Amino acid sequence: MGECVTRSPAAPFIRDAQQALVHAQRAFERGRLKEAIGLLEQALSLGVENVSIRTMLGIAYARTYQIDRALEQLDRAVALDPESFEARCALGELYMRLCIPDRAHEYLDLALECASNAAERAYVQGLLKEERLREQRRIHRPNFRRPFWMLRRREEGNQE
Repeated sequence: MGECVTRSPAAPFIRDAQQALVHAQRAFERGRLKEAIGLLEQALSLGVENVSIRTMLGIAYARTYQIDRALEQLDRAVALDPESFEARCALGELYMRLCIPDRAHEYLDLALECASNAAERAYVQGLLKEERLREQRRIHRPNFRRPFWMLRRREEGNQE
């Protein structure tokens, strides 16, 4: 426990991961996202692998537009606990906000299966409904699962 820990200038020095999580939650609720990120990063530097810490850190990164970091933390949270409603829901919602509907549906459907109460189910169902409405207005573009440039070459070859 006597290990030296680096810290963000916005976050107080904390040596206990659970204490860091509590302080980070308060900072997060008050909109002090940099402070929350600093506290959560401190908790992780203490060697604690915790789904709640990774999920909250992923959400904080997403809200500060650090999308790569957000995806990394949320993926790790899901890997730590595949049955975690919060991690799956947060990851699904992030994919939805990034307009990656296939991945959003995958994680939101799994979150719906993991939901333990009516409020959680209602939240996910609301997100899925929002995504269905967005899907109706979406301009369909090629995705990279099927390379669109390969299809164009085949079509050109068939016309000759």
